[in-house]
Amino acid sequence: MLGKDPKKQIVKYRESQCTLKRLIMRRNRYKLIVFALVLVYVYHFFGVGDYVQSKNFDSDFNYPLNVDIRPIVQAILDGQKPNVKPINYYPYKFLSNYRQCSVVNKPDLVIIVKSAIDHFGHRDAIRKTYGKPHVQGYNVKTFFFLGVDNASSDVQKNITKEMTEFKDIIQMSFRDSYFNNTIKTVMSFRWIFQHCAEAQHYLFTDDDMYISVQNLLKYVSDVTTASERDGILFAGYVFKSAPQRFRSSKWRVSLEEYPWDKWPPYVTAGAYVVSNKAMKMLYVGSLFVKHFRFDDIYLGIVAKKMGIVPTHCPHFHFYKKPYEREVYSDVIASHGYSNHDELIRVWNEQNAL
Repeated sequence: MLGKDPKKQIVKYRESQCTLKRLIMRRNRYKLIVFALVLVYVYHFFGVGDYVQSKNFDSDFNYPLNVDIRPIVQAILDGQKPNVKPINYYPYKFLSNYRQCSVVNKPDLVIIVKSAIDHFGHRDAIRKTYGKPHVQGYNVKTFFFLGVDNASSDVQKNITKEMTEFKDIIQMSFRDSYFNNTIKTVMSFRWIFQHCAEAQHYLFTDDDMYISVQNLLKYVSDVTTASERDGILFAGYVFKSAPQRFRSSKWRVSLEEYPWDKWPPYVTAGAYVVSNKAMKMLYVGSLFVKHFRFDDIYLGIVAKKMGIVPTHCPHFHFYKKPYEREVYSDVIASHGYSNHDELIRVWNEQNAL
């Protein structure tokens, strides 16, 4: 057998080594491409660029209207004509206005329930519990604020019957949906500003909350006696957090919508209480503050521009507080009461103590 040519073997070996190197380089190139694509995806999906490019809230916050709105608001509250035009007046109407607050018998507390249009059971349970008109000598009034559904729908027909029977529903002419909650909130402020502006305090709440009116009245009495800031109170569960930039998040906020790196302190929308003076300042202030789709954050922005500092009250619970008879003795509000029977049972048990 003839021996192999050493030179050819060397050439073949070198060629195989070159081929191997090319394969390794190609594979590494693919890895780099995949890694780069993953980085781009992560950068985009998690909104990294938005976080990096966010403005500093503490030094650069200038949410529109970018002027000091406090003297403008005060002029309006003093009955003067402002020299600046409002930028945020919603063009919607009140479709029902059955019962206005009595000027003679001024309410101590008005409860404003932000209710979904088809939550008939929620409203019925509230009327049987914390929505009752009298609490230990206090004059309390409750109103439900709703948007609209299709005028010919069965839901709207039932709403019309409910309004006729109870006369406690204020319906407004915008579509009832989650992202219209700011409109619902500000329109409810407008209604009480125009028709029920003499109450001492106002409780705003969602229709799936447990509320203790007795504990609330005790709290506002204690705060008023101790240190209410010049009659200004805006209290509840206060959050200090930052915008979510994740692309998939229901609560994603773009830089175009809100370019700052954190929110002003805000009271979660589930339940909060405002004094008479704070109610008027927040409503008139909202006329000069650009709309924002999350209602609790929007009120936080208005409060920031009005110089109102939200007060954190630990007796307002953002999450559902597990029920125990003794534990609930100081609870003012707790989320998570979509079960009507549970709300009625807990409320009755607490009010029997």
